Amino acid sequence: MRKLGGNTGAQNSLLIRGRIIYITMVMFGIFLMVSASRVLLDGELEYQAARTEYEQLREQYPVISMYAPASQHPASLNEDIGAAALQMFGINPAPARNIPEAEDPLVGLMEMNSDFVGWIYIEDIIDYPVVRGRDNSRYLGLTFSGQYNSAGTVFMDYRHSQSFSEPVCILYGHNMKDGSMFAPLNRYTDKAYMEAKPYITIVSSEGEVLHYRIFAAKRTDAWDKDYELGITDGEAAVKSFKGVPDGTSRILLLSTCTPNNDRDERLLVYAACP
Repeated sequence: MRKLGGNTGAQNSLLIRGRIIYITMVMFGIFLMVSASRVLLDGELEYQAARTEYEQLREQYPVISMYAPASQHPASLNEDIGAAALQMFGINPAPARNIPEAEDPLVGLMEMNSDFVGWIYIEDIIDYPVVRGRDNSRYLGLTFSGQYNSAGTVFMDYRHSQSFSEPVCILYGHNMKDGSMFAPLNRYTDKAYMEAKPYITIVSSEGEVLHYRIFAAKRTDAWDKDYELGITDGEAAVKSFKGVPDGTSRILLLSTCTPNNDRDERLLVYAACP
């Protein structure tokens, strides 16, 4: 009897221990699920905060509609990119500002953030202010208003002067999972998409309007030589890029990450301006 009782006690002990382990595993699984849900929720809230900020900026400071209305945008071209095509777009000098200073969106944006250097626009997909920080890290996690957010801000390479007048200019933006910021640029590896949306409009903080045409896109890495800015001569700088259309005087590079899980892979989009 004692022997049987002993076995029963041992069995009960094992049973209780097993239940404890089972309950612990269930609770741990619930904890992981709640934690993952919270991370996803926090991420969505963060994305929404950035989207809301930039939507409000577009509404409050309508740079494109005031400085580069649709009637001034280049017409779509079916011909191959070349000198003739380049004549269809280019640089419009800063217009005489008939806009009262209190209503001028560029003045308002400069007052809001002294790092503001311009606005970038690609119809239907990209419509953001551009800043230039003291380095290429500052705006990776700061929105235009200075809020901490993984969406960051579109920013100019800090090695440039605070303008778009240099022969080669590089802009950076995140490839956000929600499709915002520079995420749409990854579509430009499709030639048909490039032909459908070839134009980039830049309005500088001085009011200069620049129209670029995209002529190439490629996947590369963070050490690509095209990120180097050692050439100061304009003609030599432009000639250092392959496939540049004739008549080009300025090159704009847009850089972002790719959807792949390679942290070092980058997408570069190339655009030309006469």
